[in-house]
Formats: sequence, C-alpha cells, structure tokens
Amino acid sequence: MKTLTTATLTALVCVVLMGCVQGDKKITLRLKYQPGMKLAYDQTTKSSWQVTAGDSLIEESSSVYDVGITFHVVSIADDGTAEVLDSSTWSYQVPSKADTTQMETVERTRISTMFVQPDGKYTDLVLSADEKLGTVTWLKSYFEQGMPVFPSGELTAGYSWMQTTKVMLPDETMDASTTYRIKSLAREAGYDCAVIEYEGNMIIPVVATEEKGCLREGYDQITISGVTYFAYKEGIVVLERQNWLTKGHRERTCEGKTDYYLVTTKSDLEFALAEFERP
Repeated sequence: MKTLTTATLTALVCVVLMGCVQGDKKITLRLKYQPGMKLAYDQTTKSSWQVTAGDSLIEESSSVYDVGITFHVVSIADDGTAEVLDSSTWSYQVPSKADTTQMETVERTRISTMFVQPDGKYTDLVLSADEKLGTVTWLKSYFEQGMPVFPSGELTAGYSWMQTTKVMLPDETMDASTTYRIKSLAREAGYDCAVIEYEGNMIIPVVATEEKGCLREGYDQITISGVTYFAYKEGIVVLERQNWLTKGHRERTCEGKTDYYLVTTKSDLEFALAEFERP
C-alpha cells in the first residue's frame, strides 16, 4: 500500500482549502467605466465559409481579420449609463488589383458610440450616417442578444443565469437564448478575474436590400460558445474567446423568381486587452 508523504498531504490540503476559499468568495459583476478611461483591445478572427444552394456548392473561402479596437469613455449619466466611443480598424488581405497572384493589406475603420449600463445592458448604438441600415440593424440585434447582462448582488463560482430574447421574423417568432456560468476565479494578465463560460444561440434578421435589380433578405442563425475573463475589481473584460457557427438563410428575388441559398460560416475569435488607461 502506498503511503502519502507529508509534502503530498500538505499539497492536497492546500488544493482543498483553495477550492473552498474560491467557492466561498463572493464577487459582483459590474462594468466600472469612468469618464476619460481608455481601453484598447486586439482582436483576431479566423473564418471559413461556404455558399450552398440545395446540394450544390457555389463558393467557399476563408479569411483572417485583425482588428484594433479602442474604447474611450466619454461620459457617465446620472443613472450610470456610460457613453463609449468605439473606434475599430480592420486589416485583412485581399488579392492585389495590379497583380491578382499577390496579396495586399486593406484597412477599414468604423467609429460608433455605445451606451451601456453598469450591468452590461446596451441601451443604444449610434453609427455614422453613411453606414448601411442593414449593418446598423444587425449590430443592434447582436448587442441585444449576444451581450451578457450581469445579475445583481454578490455571486460565487458555479452561479449561472440565462438570457432569452424573442425575435420576430416575417413568418414566425423564435427564441434566442444564452446560458452563462461563472466557472471559476482565476488570475489572467495580472488581473483577478471571473471566468465566465457561455453557450447559446442568436437569431438575427437581415434587412431586405435591393442590389442590381434583385431583392435580398433572410436571417442569420448563430450558435455561439465562449469564455470571458472579467476583471471584477476593475470592471473590465481582459480576455474573451468565442466560437461561432453561423447559418445565413438567404433568399434572392430577381424578376419575380426567388432563389434560396445558405451561407455557412465557422469562426474562431480572440479578443484581448492590450492597453488600459484610467483617468
């Protein structure tokens, strides 16, 4: 029979005690934005997609997007709602117009203003006037369905909650829901974090648009899973990883004839804090 050494017993006791302490530790999940605060994030998204119509493969491809995201907290309203200026710059590779055998880097910048409450609920999103209506509508639906609204009060590891949104489509009403769970408390990038796991689905209607005499419309059915490292003392996200499976249901009507096709996209995303400046 094997005997445990004193060192092994001590280690086991420490593990047990640490588990008990973590399980008993109470935290609150709240954004703690302040006027003048700056947060910069690096985001990388790797995606592959294919377009099918019935059993026929029409197109397939893949891409890698690098995004630099900067949040500037402009003001805090009396009810705690933060006005946050979001400046995001995408960089990605496309075939060169001069030589299609070569790739070149393209950049695009989007500036928007978000209004978010301390519990994480987004109350409004304002984009520039030249942004397409479809993009604005899609993003607002995403923020409504896909962003966590933190429970109130003190919470411990193991706590879970669910968010459900009813989505109105032209022919039916569907439920989009996500379940969140505080898996553990851990250190990440020098911060004390709540490790929040989640999985769920989103249903995002696509605004009907006319292009070259054809009307396109549909909806995106998204299955999502991920983990967020939330620094509960500072009230900020430190790291987030997500996996998306998007099925874009589309119909295109041209000269009275309607075709149906499916855009299936698999994406892996990492969103990491690069800079944090307090006012």
